[in-house]
Amino acid sequence: MGSGGKRQRFGLLLALSVLATLGPGVVHPRTARADDVKEAPPSDAPVVSPRAIETKEATYPAGATGTAAVLVEVVVETDGSVSNVTIAEGEEPFATAAKEAIGAWRFTPATRAGKPLRARIRIGVAFSPPEPERPPAPEGATPNVVTSPSPPPPPSTQSKIEEVLVLGRNELRTPTEHRLGRAEIRMIPGAFGDPFRAIDSLPGVVPIVSGLPYFYIRGAPPSAVGYYVDEVRVPYLFHFGLGPSVIQPALIEEVALHPAAYPARFGRFAGGVVAGQTREPSKDLTGEGQIRIFDAGAYVEAPFAEGRGSAGVGGRYSYTAAILSLVAPNTTVDYRDYNARVSYDLSDRTRLSALAFGSFDYTSTIEDEKEKVLFASEFHRLDVRLDHRGDGGSFTRIATTLGIDRTRIEGARFAQDIMLGVRARHRRPITKNLDFELGADVQADFYTGDLPSPYAVQREEYDQALAFFAPRTDLASGAWASATYRPFTGWEIVGTARADVFTSAGKTLVGPSPRLSMRVPLVPKVAFLAALGVAPQPPAFPIPVPAVGYSGLPGGLGYGYQKSAGAEVALPLRFLLKAIGYHHTYLALRDFARDRGNLSLDEAQPAPASPSQAYGLEVSLKRKLSERFAAFSSFTLSRSELGSTLYQPQRVSPFDRSYVFQIGGAADLGAGWRASSRFLTYRGWPDQQDVMTTSGRLSPFYRVDVRLEKRWSFQKERYISLVFEGLNVTASKEIVGTKCDLAGCRDDTFGPIVIPSIGVEAGL
Repeated sequence: MGSGGKRQRFGLLLALSVLATLGPGVVHPRTARADDVKEAPPSDAPVVSPRAIETKEATYPAGATGTAAVLVEVVVETDGSVSNVTIAEGEEPFATAAKEAIGAWRFTPATRAGKPLRARIRIGVAFSPPEPERPPAPEGATPNVVTSPSPPPPPSTQSKIEEVLVLGRNELRTPTEHRLGRAEIRMIPGAFGDPFRAIDSLPGVVPIVSGLPYFYIRGAPPSAVGYYVDEVRVPYLFHFGLGPSVIQPALIEEVALHPAAYPARFGRFAGGVVAGQTREPSKDLTGEGQIRIFDAGAYVEAPFAEGRGSAGVGGRYSYTAAILSLVAPNTTVDYRDYNARVSYDLSDRTRLSALAFGSFDYTSTIEDEKEKVLFASEFHRLDVRLDHRGDGGSFTRIATTLGIDRTRIEGARFAQDIMLGVRARHRRPITKNLDFELGADVQADFYTGDLPSPYAVQREEYDQALAFFAPRTDLASGAWASATYRPFTGWEIVGTARADVFTSAGKTLVGPSPRLSMRVPLVPKVAFLAALGVAPQPPAFPIPVPAVGYSGLPGGLGYGYQKSAGAEVALPLRFLLKAIGYHHTYLALRDFARDRGNLSLDEAQPAPASPSQAYGLEVSLKRKLSERFAAFSSFTLSRSELGSTLYQPQRVSPFDRSYVFQIGGAADLGAGWRASSRFLTYRGWPDQQDVMTTSGRLSPFYRVDVRLEKRWSFQKERYISLVFEGLNVTASKEIVGTKCDLAGCRDDTFGPIVIPSIGVEAGL
């Protein structure tokens, strides 16, 4: 392998991994429970709950398979009609079918002392696939519809329900996204229960090096992938090296990967978006904690003000430094994070909430009795939002975010960014088949840095520091309109028009971002999926570094042109098969794969005339890991190419992997025992004697991850678990190059990166 390619890849490895060197629906209505709604004011007169008088069965969706359950929340008006129909739980296409059916119901209204009241109730809809053969239907009967038993009357006087609206989430989802719920995440071996580490089990995600949480997503480099937690952008998701994510797992309900045409509220990244969503505030005392061999963490949440509010706090502390001091006294690795959230229902329709979280990382070594800082960074976020649910299912959010980022750059000097952002969006159903959303956001970044004395360094070094760390203000603003159209059961078409304006050092550029995605049933159990999008982003470093960025938009905006199409097939035993082909083109993105071994951060963006591209096929087969017996498999067949320049022809990216394949499963063994395992393999990098020629590939890499849990459950949801988990239990080394000398050629290996974990988890 040529020296340039080796310097390039080993420079990246050093930057990333200092640690490694060490049928129809049957419906059942029920009234809102105590933990669903706020209690009504005391009254001597009992409340008589609504009673269904006209019902409509939910038809099993065309193209669907298996059983499913959907929980629908509705407001019963004083005239008995239904309004504000929302989905509390459930997935498409069943959610739409349930929503359409329940919207046609009529009730006798809730009353107190004979006076009608508005009330919110929940209705469960259970779907079962049609029988293969059915007896002839009686004359006049509707085909493929089974008459359900009369819905049982809900309990009356015990549930005090008046005009109460549950402020649960019902965010619009795009047809081509991938989502992992909390129950699934816990069972993915090698993820250590971490929602964001679990994304490497999804198709389209190509690891740079096994074990390190840095990825290419459909050929997009790490600098082009955006990370969000509850719509709040964060500079990075993982602690340095092999650390966990910066957010407590107990706070995250699910994580979504948007490889293309992501939701309108996200923008300014040319690649994909990884978004975590926090769980709903609890109406009961809840909490989780973990003690592992390398860190400890906990999150506890409790209600206040008779259930109108909820407050939670959590954090994590690493004692890796103390452990490392025993075996590597010259190395220091320290990380910690915190999370806090408060929410309060100002009314039955309006909620005020605040989310705060932050992270700290510090890694250093001692050389010649002097400490050398390898990485020191911290960031903090405070997000305050006001949510309001109006009539007809409308939703409005106004929020502001304050953030502080700091990174140690050289010696005792720091770069700092104070961020202030404001955003607002309003979503309203126009008809029962059409939802519309408008939104806008503005973010200002105030950059400062500790400049060296012009007399203490060379002129070239000072000019470089001045370009990066001189005080400046960058501004990014965006606006969007998005519509979701469901003309028929199971159909979903999402169109978005968005544009962003970027201003830095007196220069202003506009980036349009149209997007279109769709899900269209073709035949029963088969649906067509497609996504198109254009995504702009400002200049960014190859690896995101907090508080460090380019001034003046050098090289212009980067762009991603995203195109993908495929199919989704529902298989027996509740398996779901997806196959998607994609072709993405990237313009003017900073990618360390292009730098020919030079990781200097003072260069401008690549010339817009030299695009890169990635194309391939993603296949996934999955049965939810929350099932008693579950399995998953993903296969990514891909190719990433760097575009030609005046000096270089088009060539394969040095970090291209032709395939990534993994297969895993989980099983409930009974008596509280649950086990899971995963096998992962991918093809090696191109074995390049020179960056412009390719002579074969490096050897493939494989690893095995395992997880074994014993859980003791107590009353309600209390439990204690003993967890054994290991990443790369095969201790496989990764081949990253070839060394040749007079004695011949031999593989240059990296690792093995082996992460064992023994821990105790508890929840209440």
